[in-house]
Amino acid sequence: MSVATTRISARTRPKVETVKGRTRGRAAILFLTPFAVLYLLLWAVPIVSGLFLSTTDVNVADGTGGFVGLDNYLGLARDSDFRAAFGHTLLFVVLNVPILIAVGLILALVLNRDLSGRNILRAAFVSPYLLPGAAVALIWNLVLNPVNGSLNTVLEKFGLPAQQWLTEPGQAMGAVVLLTLWWRVGFPLLILLAALQDIPKPLYEAARIDGASAWQQFRYVTLPGIAPVLGLVILLRLIDSFKVFEQVYLLTAGGPSGSTRVVLQMLYETGFRDFRTGYAAAIGWVLALVILLVAIVQQILTRRAASHG
Repeated sequence: MSVATTRISARTRPKVETVKGRTRGRAAILFLTPFAVLYLLLWAVPIVSGLFLSTTDVNVADGTGGFVGLDNYLGLARDSDFRAAFGHTLLFVVLNVPILIAVGLILALVLNRDLSGRNILRAAFVSPYLLPGAAVALIWNLVLNPVNGSLNTVLEKFGLPAQQWLTEPGQAMGAVVLLTLWWRVGFPLLILLAALQDIPKPLYEAARIDGASAWQQFRYVTLPGIAPVLGLVILLRLIDSFKVFEQVYLLTAGGPSGSTRVVLQMLYETGFRDFRTGYAAAIGWVLALVILLVAIVQQILTRRAASHG
């Protein structure tokens, strides 16, 4: 190849690369456009519409109402029913998330060992997670029925008094937490079990050679190894717990005496029973902002714990 040919090739190469880059960019835009259109139609547009709806007092039953600005949000700040519903939701989150994560982690640690029949045990703990909420509520209504429920029958056989699981305000939320534990523990169990199996075995062998106890192995090998996954599981359970509705509505309908009425139940009743869609949209936005704030705080705390660890 001559020197002149080499110089011409060197000059034309950037142009060819530029043309290829433009072609790839157009291809990328072509492939992304359908997704962008669907995103706008199915996600962005409903979000904007819902935000605007929260600033109105529209009644879908008769079509009346108009723009009211921030009146719905100011009304929520003075609404004792909303404060009570939010308090019940927060109580459920505080009770449910630590128990669910702790039980899921303990089960994952146990089922990660070389036990006979562990696959059967894994299936037994995970299978309730696949059931629909209606079936779960029906099962637990039979278990917790104050008159002839199977749990009270067992208590009476041991000489213990029967409990009013679903009709006593002090016990109803505990019943909901118990149901949710049985129903949802399969998710953290599966995710944490997968994280445990990804920890290299030589790390445990080295720890045992150094004389580390079982607790020290858990603290210095297991926890750091599953920390990112554990943080993700906690975040997902927090979000899921703030959105609690199905099991509460089907098991207790918010009773007794409104002691288990949560925010999403109030939103449902406000929007679909009272047809106050603007006020219901405001409830939804407040809950969404609370979940977002909790998620941000949880991520900050997780990162700080990881950096100090």
